[in-house]
Amino acid sequence: MRRAAQQNYNLESIDRMASILTVLEQAPEQSLDQIARASGLNESTALRYLLSLSKHELVERNEASGRFRLGLSLFRLGTRSISYRDIVTLSLPAMERLLAQFGESVNLATRQQGQVVLLRVLEGATSSRKGAKAGETDAWHATSLGKAILAAVSDPEVVELVGAEPLAGFTPATILRHDDLRRDLQRTQVRGYSIDDEESVEGLRCVGASIRDHDGVPRYAISVSGPKSRMPYQRTEEIGAVVMHCAADISKALGAP
Repeated sequence: MRRAAQQNYNLESIDRMASILTVLEQAPEQSLDQIARASGLNESTALRYLLSLSKHELVERNEASGRFRLGLSLFRLGTRSISYRDIVTLSLPAMERLLAQFGESVNLATRQQGQVVLLRVLEGATSSRKGAKAGETDAWHATSLGKAILAAVSDPEVVELVGAEPLAGFTPATILRHDDLRRDLQRTQVRGYSIDDEESVEGLRCVGASIRDHDGVPRYAISVSGPKSRMPYQRTEEIGAVVMHCAADISKALGAP
């Protein structure tokens, strides 16, 4: 019984420290009474926890003002945590689920030096995209991976990335003008996922969604691609909804706000 009570006390202490850190996250510096009030603690209790956190450099006190702020140890821990969050490792379970659910190729890409670079490709049993592999690039304006990222950035950045008109054509369906691309990206924003409707390869239909990093930047994208014979528009909508949710889950795992 005593051990259970001690365990509950320890858990309560952790909850209180977490509450104080969350309060400090809201402003650069705060006074003791502000922290106590926001965390629901009396000032003496709040001060005790603040001093304990300060010993571990999780909290710092401004000697001039007496106010408290988050400590540098949190920055070091956060940086280390981010460095461990490898996008391919984090995305692989979601990619495997998409492959198992739909049986079509699943692709992961990143924005790198102004290009869309494939990071991982899981091919379906009857893939229509044989040979695509990590390190290859995709066209910004003609692929669901590229358009998923473009739909999440500003108009000037879109123009900078895709280049001058006319845009490169790959099939009769490729978008060649900025105005047409802008309208397509607006539709992508409304849907939440992008569509490559035979724009990069004739007979190939792809659905993609952007993935945000820990800063909220749309740095990655995930897509499902297959022949249009197996991806009619109704199925494209179904796949798009699932891809969008997978992208959101991966973004959350990366620490996106």
